[in-house]
Amino acid sequence: MIKTTRILLFLLTTSLTSPALLADYPPITVMGYNLMQLPVQDWDQTQRINHLPDALRSLNSLPDAIGYSEVFTDEAYDTIAGMAEYPYRTPIVGKTCSGGGWDSISGDCSSWFTVIRGGVMIASQHPILERHALVFSHYTEGSWDAMSNKGAVYAEISVQGQPVHLVATHLQATHDGGDDDEHTVRMQQLSEMKTWLDGFDIPADEPLILTGDMNVPFSLSDQIADMLSVTDSRMNFNATAEPASYPEANWMARASNYHYEYDMCYRDTLDYVMWRADHLQPENTPEMRVVPLKSPTAWYWDYLEGDWTLCSGDQYHNGYTRDISDHYPVVTTFDF
Repeated sequence: MIKTTRILLFLLTTSLTSPALLADYPPITVMGYNLMQLPVQDWDQTQRINHLPDALRSLNSLPDAIGYSEVFTDEAYDTIAGMAEYPYRTPIVGKTCSGGGWDSISGDCSSWFTVIRGGVMIASQHPILERHALVFSHYTEGSWDAMSNKGAVYAEISVQGQPVHLVATHLQATHDGGDDDEHTVRMQQLSEMKTWLDGFDIPADEPLILTGDMNVPFSLSDQIADMLSVTDSRMNFNATAEPASYPEANWMARASNYHYEYDMCYRDTLDYVMWRADHLQPENTPEMRVVPLKSPTAWYWDYLEGDWTLCSGDQYHNGYTRDISDHYPVVTTFDF
């Protein structure tokens, strides 16, 4: 009887202390969003960022955490910080190379006055326990990215007492119309990021989620395969059922394409939410969705008013828009 009691006590104690059995994760929704809040040129930054909070609030449900990119201005950061729904946040990667509210800063951070911040941050509805920054050592020479502290942000978030590890990043942009060199750099950046993350010894029985503007076109399956392989990650996205995260039918994307003389018909998905294959796996099959997020109210930007030659043909536009950015956000819900 004593032996049986001890066995039962051992089993009860084990069941109460085993992390796998203790963990009771609620559904977790992660968004990745490139805001196009650029530090130079007039892209109607102020009006667009002022409409961001109401655009997010128009969603059926708010994501638990958002990995932002291209938050290059204090105005954009302050607007995000002013959302009561997201009381927890990281600083912006690369704004400072020491201190600045980070638990650690790694990589090739430059304090030179001509180098701008990296623009990546995380906002969360739940407490952030740790904040770490990485500035990439690899970049394309001669590109705008070479003059920024682009990198990644890692935050450990406590969701109803359960640890969720979230990483946001923004990889090398296409520089000269070609993409071969840039793809190599992006994979080098992802390799840097993986090595950096592995150094934190994040427990394998806890989820590790990656999001951001990877600048890897979903239409190029070989590049997508490289991205997933280098990061040891998984992703589930049905491109045929979703709009592209860099859409054609978006007035900020159209304005950008016209200004830089890009293809006015270009559309592809460049932003992703993935999860590491070597960490806690979701019980569901998480499906990434592109959300065609727009402001509930329109505003006027004079650059847009006039005649446009679009992919669909010539069109007059009255200058009013509801587009927050040239990208649409991507969203994935996980059940761990």
